[in-house]
Amino acid sequence: MTSSHPDDSATRGRADGASGRAHTGRQQQRAAATRRALLVAAGEHFAAHGYHATSLKDLLSEGAGTKGALYFHFPSKHAVAAALVEAMTASWDHVIPTAERDTPDPLHALLAVTDVVVVRLDDPIVRGAARVLRDQVLEQPTLADVSAGWERDLARLFTLAAEQRLLLPAVEPRWAAHELVVSLAGRATLLESLCPKQELWDQMNQFWTGFLPLITTEAWREARDGASWLKRPRPPTGLDP
Repeated sequence: MTSSHPDDSATRGRADGASGRAHTGRQQQRAAATRRALLVAAGEHFAAHGYHATSLKDLLSEGAGTKGALYFHFPSKHAVAAALVEAMTASWDHVIPTAERDTPDPLHALLAVTDVVVVRLDDPIVRGAARVLRDQVLEQPTLADVSAGWERDLARLFTLAAEQRLLLPAVEPRWAAHELVVSLAGRATLLESLCPKQELWDQMNQFWTGFLPLITTEAWREARDGASWLKRPRPPTGLDP
């Protein structure tokens, strides 16, 4: 008869524990992937047809998951809508600090922030969340709440630009922030109904090309390389798993 060495049992215990953690990790990854697939399908349907015209059955029509998986992650259609808005807003707090860290001044940071917003509007989760806000599904946050938050954040960058004397003296930072948010939101909404489709990226490039000379100092404009800016790559959305 052979006997096991105590170290063998400890080794097997560690191996079993590692295997269990790996299995749990894979399950969590699959669950996260399923949840995102359901949100993507919901975002597509909400954006195209509206929240009220979309049923839970519609959310499963793209093969994003089973009925059981849907109810595991979201107990109701309202919960799906809330999750879309949460996904859209959750990482916003990282966008402006990242732009400020990676750009030379507040005006370049504003350009970078706008770029991120524009590419996010191509993401089905964001488009679905925007439609949820327009359809007034949630008590909080409302579309007005989200817009006001964006304006406050952007006004701070415009204020920093004014303090660094990058803006013309007559430019009021809160006005500039409001104009930027309204211009971006208005273009995004208008372009959804145009045929043939136009790119919001190109439209916002045109906006900045006309807006910057109205608000910035000549010294800042001369130092800026506008030609290279127009050839810049699109940033990642920051929403991918």
